[in-house]
Amino acid sequence: MKKNLLKELEEFVNRVLDISGTIALENFRVIRDMTLKGDSSPVTKADMEIEQYIRTKILEKYPDHNIVGEELDHVDGSENVTWYIDPIDGTRSFVAGKHDFGTLLAIVVNEELIGGVIDCPALGERWTSFHPKQTKANQSLTQCKPVKNLKNAVMATTSSHEFGMKKWRAYQSLEQAVKVTTTGSDCYNYGLLASGYIDIVAERLTAPHDYLPLIKIVEGAGGIMTDWEGKKLDFEQRNVYVLASASSEIHELALKKLQDK
Repeated sequence: MKKNLLKELEEFVNRVLDISGTIALENFRVIRDMTLKGDSSPVTKADMEIEQYIRTKILEKYPDHNIVGEELDHVDGSENVTWYIDPIDGTRSFVAGKHDFGTLLAIVVNEELIGGVIDCPALGERWTSFHPKQTKANQSLTQCKPVKNLKNAVMATTSSHEFGMKKWRAYQSLEQAVKVTTTGSDCYNYGLLASGYIDIVAERLTAPHDYLPLIKIVEGAGGIMTDWEGKKLDFEQRNVYVLASASSEIHELALKKLQDK
């Protein structure tokens, strides 16, 4: 991937998210109404407006690109470039007036994940990664800061209530081994992991637009993200149990606990 194209994409994404963030904030703590989709996940008017805005800007600049979004139909283009969009990751937090919701974007070119973004407009924090070994937090390079053992690790999960009984037992084995666990915060946890505040995130994610942006942010900052079996995540998985860690060493220790049911 040419550096000038990556720079162009990064600059374009930052401009688009500056505006999509204002759409989110104009509706934040204003919208209370939401509907439930077929999978019981919530959606609001703001989700739809943000995704439509981002899609419009992408197609204006890159009319031959593909788009996979959470709320609207897929766009099939002629180039082997696909954008993944989650307009509001953490819609429950958004509706409840919590600040830790975010917009997620990922870009895949020729089956390679080349760009990822976590944008949390209500917190004024944005993580971007458009380089194999770099992640930026508000345009400054950031890095994972792993501990050496589980007993000193800080772990996060959005909600363990979404685990089935077998997975819940596996998760409990890991939770009992770490120093402290925090719940909630959706995509924000992965930004905090990339910035050295969290060591492990373990949870279930629904679709590629949920996890592809997170993989890029975590791995660009020196971390690792797989499923609970240690297998690499692809671009098609649904309802996948993910484990993100600040280093391969702490990741291996966490994986062993997840197998210790």
